Amino acid sequence: MSSSSLLLRSRVSAGFLHRNLFYNRTISRAIHQTNISPSIKREKVESSSSSSHGSSKFVKAAAGFAIVGAGVGAYSVFTKSNTLEKPIYGSNEDFKKAIREIQEKLGDDQVSTDESDLQQHGYSEWSSVNAERLPMAIAYPRSTEDVSEIAKICHKYRLPMNPYSGGSSLEANFAAPLGGVTIDFLAMDQVIDLHEEDMDVVVQPSIQWTELNKSFEHTNLFFPVDPGPSAKIGGMVGTNCSGTNAMHYGTMKDWVINLTVVLADGRIIKTRRRPRKTSAGYNLTGLFVGSEGTLGMVTEITLKLCPIPENTRVGVVTFSDIGKAANAASKVIRRGIPVQCMELMDDVQMSVVNRAGGTSRVWKELPTLFFKFSGTKGQVADSINQTKETIQPFADTFKFAKDEDEAHTLWSARKEALWSMIALGDEGSSVWTTDVAVPISSLREIIGESKFVAFYSGSKVNDTDKHRNVKERD
Repeated sequence: MSSSSLLLRSRVSAGFLHRNLFYNRTISRAIHQTNISPSIKREKVESSSSSSHGSSKFVKAAAGFAIVGAGVGAYSVFTKSNTLEKPIYGSNEDFKKAIREIQEKLGDDQVSTDESDLQQHGYSEWSSVNAERLPMAIAYPRSTEDVSEIAKICHKYRLPMNPYSGGSSLEANFAAPLGGVTIDFLAMDQVIDLHEEDMDVVVQPSIQWTELNKSFEHTNLFFPVDPGPSAKIGGMVGTNCSGTNAMHYGTMKDWVINLTVVLADGRIIKTRRRPRKTSAGYNLTGLFVGSEGTLGMVTEITLKLCPIPENTRVGVVTFSDIGKAANAASKVIRRGIPVQCMELMDDVQMSVVNRAGGTSRVWKELPTLFFKFSGTKGQVADSINQTKETIQPFADTFKFAKDEDEAHTLWSARKEALWSMIALGDEGSSVWTTDVAVPISSLREIIGESKFVAFYSGSKVNDTDKHRNVKERD
């Protein structure tokens, strides 16, 4: 059997903020709503998913979106037949043999079949979808060699493998739809090498990006990709994630130099060497970034770093309607103003933030653009002036932070958007988070269409081209 027939799934790290007020309320509401075990809930979800989403569903939605001007790519896959041959997996007896061999290689303390561990690694209240099955065992490797041994044994007995990083996926990237062995990189969370002069760092997959930046903040360097704070590097590689800094710094694929990967049959490969410049061979690094664990398990990552900006300023601009805000955003991008972040929230979301009370100020309940500028003081001042000049014909009010504390306050509404909506949820409601990507030229159109559809479905939606958060109540 070829290694490609083995299932490898990656766990996204797109996390949730551990804020007691919102977190505790959400969890207590989920317990009150379900009062059933995750396994039973999956059956309930399965049976309800086949029913139509008619007028009995009441949907509320509000969202904040990163404006990055991304497009949607299409691809084609050609095969000799219309259907691919289904892989044949091992039997229950094969599974038992495999687990015994993994325990012999790694030790009993590095393998678990405890029911609570299986539930934790195969089901999440935070995910918008969950698989019907749980993994059959959890393995905890401590090195690339451990991962290789696990893969060799699973390959021998034809067992699916499910790489697991941060456990914070909102879209079930952690799922084990075919059971098998979940490989949790929990113990592989170290910084292996920091090359300060070369501005790069070699890390293991289970380190959080926030902790990574703390580890070398004394060097005046940082890693700029900024998804949810609980995201870990392994999941970020698997999903080619982005964040609020994507407009200026790009996404994960722009910051990965090379990878150490364990293939499905246990072979270990290095995608390329550490120097930035190379024209030798295929771009294997780019092939694995964004592959979501389907091609191999990443055990070491070399990342580029960049200097921490000398100066950072935050600004908030309100508009009388969402169309003007969308036009202003497009004009800023089209003019080429070096903005680090630009985020759009509509009047509904600003109202939600006010009612939740998670920030220290009261906001105008109008469509709002949040800006972040970085560079030297002169560069930042010039960018702010250009932005004001560009959006003046569309804008209602301008507010730019004078110091770091005020900058934190102004940016707080963007950070609290999702958690504010969760906190205000009715009994029985849940949050569904999803992404939409369109060219910059279609930004205004998709916002208008989303609001139109939401109005006629009894919903309230605000969209741009990136994230949408939907509240749904049975």
